Amino acid sequence: MKLSKQALIALGITGAGVLGCSRTELTREQLDKMLMETAKKPVTSALSDGAPCYSMMVPVGSIEYLCPVCKTKTHHAKRKNKEDVINASWYREKMKRIQKLGLNATLDETDLCSQCRQDKTTDTVDFYILVTADKRSVRTRLNFSELDMLIAFLEKKDVWKTENDIIRPLKGKLPRLFEILGMDTDGILFRFEEKTGNWILETKN
Repeated sequence: MKLSKQALIALGITGAGVLGCSRTELTREQLDKMLMETAKKPVTSALSDGAPCYSMMVPVGSIEYLCPVCKTKTHHAKRKNKEDVINASWYREKMKRIQKLGLNATLDETDLCSQCRQDKTTDTVDFYILVTADKRSVRTRLNFSELDMLIAFLEKKDVWKTENDIIRPLKGKLPRLFEILGMDTDGILFRFEEKTGNWILETKN
């Protein structure tokens, strides 16, 4: 997806690359190797069902979002939008950790800003991650817990924990990891195994 000049400015990108990212950036070859290693890992039996899901307490009325890029103040009244404003700082902290782990990535929270958002015809809010490897950039929408999934992958762990403390094997999210990282899936098949609930990575003959 090609981003507009306005979007690039909003994301904090210059000709030198993404601002604040790690100096030692992971290459596509390195990421591919890490994905293959994840695919070969055994599924641990020590998984957790997590805790009950509780509804977030949000303020009554609207909540103000101050854009860190253009300093525009946007008021959000929808419950989900208010939750996203509250969660924005959490996303930023997770992104800093991801950058320190070597991934050239930046958070796109411009949906929260009435001035910077790409689609001004709607007030729907989503967070995106922009990943760059070997000068190729991919922008992908994220849900709440996928930054933790990405951190676990970059730390070469076997499992990751959702926002409800549910522990899941990383290899069960292989297709999603390929998508977020913008990796080429030509020559690769993903087979879902009902017995284990995992995706099995196979090479096409």
